[in-house]
Amino acid sequence: MHWVFQSENARGNVIFNFRHNPIDDLAPFAAGYHEAGKRLAGMFAASPGYRDFDGYPILFLYRHALELYMKAVVYRGAQLLHLLDIKSLDTSKLFKVHRLSNLLPGVKAVFDGVGWTCETNTAGISNFAEFAELVLGIEEVDSDSYTFRYPTDTKGHAAVDHHTIVNPIAFASKMDPILELLDSAVLGLSEEFDAAADAKFELQSIVE
Repeated sequence: MHWVFQSENARGNVIFNFRHNPIDDLAPFAAGYHEAGKRLAGMFAASPGYRDFDGYPILFLYRHALELYMKAVVYRGAQLLHLLDIKSLDTSKLFKVHRLSNLLPGVKAVFDGVGWTCETNTAGISNFAEFAELVLGIEEVDSDSYTFRYPTDTKGHAAVDHHTIVNPIAFASKMDPILELLDSAVLGLSEEFDAAADAKFELQSIVE
């Protein structure tokens, strides 16, 4: 690896691809972007002054964390549903799109499949329909994960309307509990998968 990525001091080293299946790192990646976004949002809120571009990375980090968490729910949930012989979900295009709305049916199928009602009072979200409404609202501003990264779309057109105003502090504070909820969902799916896999292994051992 190029020297620009390396240091003689081991402090600061981070490891990529340390699991047997790197796709299982979706949730840790999401957590990393969320934590970075929270730190920046805290600094932004505490600053006596700021520049417009100080808020752009915050918005991107939160939006990207949401996308990764939703993909983690779909992928881990698909594994669990397959193991339980409940339903098969196609995850082959999971990494080919950035549109959040494309992930909503998969998230809904997972929640329905494991019997989660998604009834909560998290940040004004009390059911899946309200979660979907929030996701679609974010997609109206940033449909393909370009708006907060580039001033233009792929055709060179403005990413948003002239003089669009977004509040990164408010966005971060409202998204924090939602991202934490999704993180808990991924953990819950992983625990249910492990429990179901152990039960299935024991059952096969008895039958054989």
